Amino acid sequence: MVRHARQWARSPLISLFRQIALIVGLVLTTNALAAEQLDVQVDRTTLHENQTLTMTVTGQMPFTMDLDTLFNLNDLQLPEPEIKALQQDFEIVGNHQKYSLNSVNGDATATITWTYQLVPKKAGTLTIPSLNFRDAQSSPLTITVRPGAAPPPDGTAPPAFVEVTADKSDVYVQEQLILTVQLYYQGNLIRGDLAQPEQDDAIIETMGEQKEYSRIHSNANYHVVERKYVIYPQTAGTLHIKGIAFNGQARGPDGRLNFLRDTSAPLDIPVKDIPASFTGKTWLPASSLELNETWSDPGRSIAAGKSITRTVELSALGLLGSALPPLEMQYPDAVRSYPDSPELDSSVDSRTVTSSRTQSTALVAVSPGKITLPETRVPWWDTVNDQERVAVIPEQTLTITPGKGAPAAVPPAKSDQAGTPAPPSSGNKAQQTPAANNVESANLWLWISLILATGWALTVLFWWLNRKHKQSADGGTERPVQNNSEPTLFKKLTSAVEAGSDEALTLMPQWAAARFGGHRFRSAGDVARFSGDNELEAALNKLQRHLYARDAAASPWDGSGLKEKLNALREQAQTTTEDESLAPLYPQALHSASGSH
Repeated sequence: MVRHARQWARSPLISLFRQIALIVGLVLTTNALAAEQLDVQVDRTTLHENQTLTMTVTGQMPFTMDLDTLFNLNDLQLPEPEIKALQQDFEIVGNHQKYSLNSVNGDATATITWTYQLVPKKAGTLTIPSLNFRDAQSSPLTITVRPGAAPPPDGTAPPAFVEVTADKSDVYVQEQLILTVQLYYQGNLIRGDLAQPEQDDAIIETMGEQKEYSRIHSNANYHVVERKYVIYPQTAGTLHIKGIAFNGQARGPDGRLNFLRDTSAPLDIPVKDIPASFTGKTWLPASSLELNETWSDPGRSIAAGKSITRTVELSALGLLGSALPPLEMQYPDAVRSYPDSPELDSSVDSRTVTSSRTQSTALVAVSPGKITLPETRVPWWDTVNDQERVAVIPEQTLTITPGKGAPAAVPPAKSDQAGTPAPPSSGNKAQQTPAANNVESANLWLWISLILATGWALTVLFWWLNRKHKQSADGGTERPVQNNSEPTLFKKLTSAVEAGSDEALTLMPQWAAARFGGHRFRSAGDVARFSGDNELEAALNKLQRHLYARDAAASPWDGSGLKEKLNALREQAQTTTEDESLAPLYPQALHSASGSH
């Protein structure tokens, strides 16, 4: 034996060749195939909805090895069992595969083990169906899933859970509701999927950024992920918020990978209808609502023929900007109003929604005097004190002064009865000689004459330039200033009508003023009344209900009827009457005043 050992030691190459020959012999040996098998085992047959189930599937298959396979075992592509039927009742949140190779009496066999982490999709009696692997088939298994979350073992806390709370126990329809979703979990979170609230009869917006912090809950340390949502229920009744589900994986302090799953309890929030006592046209439930105005001239004074800008802002807490209605502001005939397109704004932070609607209107003064602008009122519902309130801009007084004329003449100095200018007072100075007085009087009259002559020349020049400008602009006849952009305005109007945009209400009186230049239109309602077409007025009311009624989101918008009526109105012949005609932008009285100097 010692001699043989020494011989092997002296001949290492012979030993290596003999080992390779043995491996090649095993690889090239092909025998009868082993019988294929498939075995399914689970770590438990009873669990709760928030727990995971570990299923182990073991299968065998014949395996033929060669030298290439022997040196590339890690790259083997082994088949998997058919598990599609399993996904009807279970969600697969993790899987793992391992294999081993055996050769007995020349028969090579591969044993493959698949490990699946399963989460039940519902409570009740579920079945793991028969699984197929090549020609093998497993037996079905029955699993009992209890509703709700599994209670933690005595003295321990659950590894993860979800809590959902609302800031109010009940709300009005279209009132703001803040929903807070908190995910508590232990360990180092590797992946996670936290669902978002869903509701068909509500508008849901995310509030602010996601927050992450630590908190002690039930005497255990947790990592917390917090999200907030703002919800506006659109129908009265009950707002049902389904449970928020979480699925994830976390690695515990011991290094083990834990599957986390939980679903919060559902919430039911009563939604109250609009109170019958509410007097406003548009339902506005808010925690705060204000109406403010600013003027380009704080003194509210304007010269005839000039303009001043009035800006009115409606701001609210707890409402989206799209919910704020147009501001109804009436103006007397002494001014002409030209409103700009309204500006809507909404911002969402972690506490509430802030919104505003800003309307700027240019007012052109027509005739001098003091005019009173009526008050502006917006009824709204105070959700904090549960009562109706009214935001008001009190009536305002606007002063219109006459247009500027020629510069005033400098009055002559006082003189005595003989027509000689009175000498200036001597005061404490020495008495001036008569010659000096004559020189000063002559100089004074010279300056007065120059000033008067200059003023008269400027007046004549201003009158001549103004007359030439009018003659070149309109052939020497006074006509109201016409708006030459009627086709552009009408194109914008029809586009806004098709889109169901509130811009159509602003564009309609502007277009009508351009199309029927001798008439005054302050609102879309004025256009409908001017047309005398009941169907046009009905189509306009339909648009306003779509924009601002309580059930605005109940049905899609179809603007074909209103567009057809506007096309018909456009084709009508332009007619004007003395009572309906608009005053010129620069009235005749202003021209006369300018030319009289």
